[in-house]
Amino acid sequence: MNVSVSSDRPSWRVGGFLLLAAAVLACLSALLINGGPLYYFDTGSYIRQGNVALNSLLPTISEGGGAGGGGAADQDNTATGSRSLIYGIVMAIFFRAGALIAVPIFHLAGIFLVVWLLARTTNRSLEESHSTSLLTSVPLLAAALSSLPFYIAYMMPDIFAPVLLIVIAALTAVGRTMRGWELFVMSGLAVFSVVSHPSHLAIAGLMVPFVILAALFMKARGRWRAVILLVIVLAVAVAERKAFQIAVETKTNKEVVYTPHITARLIVDGPGMDYLNDACPDANVPTCALHEALSWSDDPYRMTVSHIIFERSPKLGSFRLMSAEDQKKVARSQRDFAQAVFLSRPIATSWALAKNGYRQILRDSVWMTIPTEQALDNARHLARLDDSQLHLIQGGRLSKYRGWLTPVNALHGFVYAVSFAIIVVLLLTPRSVPRDVKLFALFILIGIAVNALVCGGVSQPADRYGARVMWLLPFTAAFLLVIKWPAVPRVATKGDL
Repeated sequence: MNVSVSSDRPSWRVGGFLLLAAAVLACLSALLINGGPLYYFDTGSYIRQGNVALNSLLPTISEGGGAGGGGAADQDNTATGSRSLIYGIVMAIFFRAGALIAVPIFHLAGIFLVVWLLARTTNRSLEESHSTSLLTSVPLLAAALSSLPFYIAYMMPDIFAPVLLIVIAALTAVGRTMRGWELFVMSGLAVFSVVSHPSHLAIAGLMVPFVILAALFMKARGRWRAVILLVIVLAVAVAERKAFQIAVETKTNKEVVYTPHITARLIVDGPGMDYLNDACPDANVPTCALHEALSWSDDPYRMTVSHIIFERSPKLGSFRLMSAEDQKKVARSQRDFAQAVFLSRPIATSWALAKNGYRQILRDSVWMTIPTEQALDNARHLARLDDSQLHLIQGGRLSKYRGWLTPVNALHGFVYAVSFAIIVVLLLTPRSVPRDVKLFALFILIGIAVNALVCGGVSQPADRYGARVMWLLPFTAAFLLVIKWPAVPRVATKGDL
């Protein structure tokens, strides 16, 4: 039997290598142009928390030099559970090595690993074989035209939200064809992504019903793998949270509390404030203490989530102006408060949640990844840097001139709109791409919506939360188009004939 091949294997290998190299440079473009990583005001908190953990694991290392003074504890007897200890340890390790620039490389490695696994496992399910390097590099090149390079350079765990969504979509669509080691690596990526930020745990939890629905409609063998693995991932993440709580309570005699984002969100949206207006004063409702604190000033600008939670000035502050004991009570009771508000005002609460999710979908600028001098100073302060370490956290070129933000935001908006249109058209067109590939794309869209619901509803609509996943639109559109394009010819082997 004769097999004709339009190009030979070495030429495709060279082309694939060049495409992968171009994708790497494109993904690192924000890091290279800026001359270093991009910092958020809260980056220093992760470094400090990681240093505290490392000092506990390695008690022979002084809490002073090299640790950035990270061993110092909070002033009250609480420890925050709103940040990831695991991600903080990763960042602290690179910080102690004087190599914070390696954190974006760590982010890049995670992105390439999950996309490469997606490419090879999807390729296996196609009738015609495509080049794995092409399926890996072209979608990443398309994503690099949007927010992806900024979040690779961003010294926060946000990049692992889209990693999680890719894993869930891939497991749902082609997980039944994956080999054992591929399932293991994918699950490992999902576990790290979920434990890297509390919002990722909520996203994974809300994706479970959709994964179950997909399994119910499938007839193929192994369709329940995704459900089982996602439940295991969630169980590991919950166990990690519990282990963190036990370790903090045993080693430091502190109580782990979570910043009351949900409480503040419900108050700002209206249903929470209406509930407190009816219920307070009441000693049995701990959040009444916050209701009283909100009356200490009549400035309308205090009624934002960020001001309620973080502001300390008498004019705009409330939560931080309360006693430490009242703050603990409000933080501990936010789940009960949310339940009480929903049961008393289910329609208003649901409408507010949906409205915030919609507002979140529309926010996708990268401006929050570009640090201001105030954010940099705050990051240095929270990381407990001494004078000799201040150079470790710098703004870079992108912070000095911001005129580029307007045209870049316009470009990103255009890329997102075109990409979304391409995805929808291919999803609705019969036999445009294989069914499994359509399922993957559909789950990416569902994941973006769930991310908006979690971040907009629990915290507050912010560009940071939207832009972190929006690059999945051009990524997915390019992934579909590469698969729709004629397959790359390859040399047939005896086993193929």
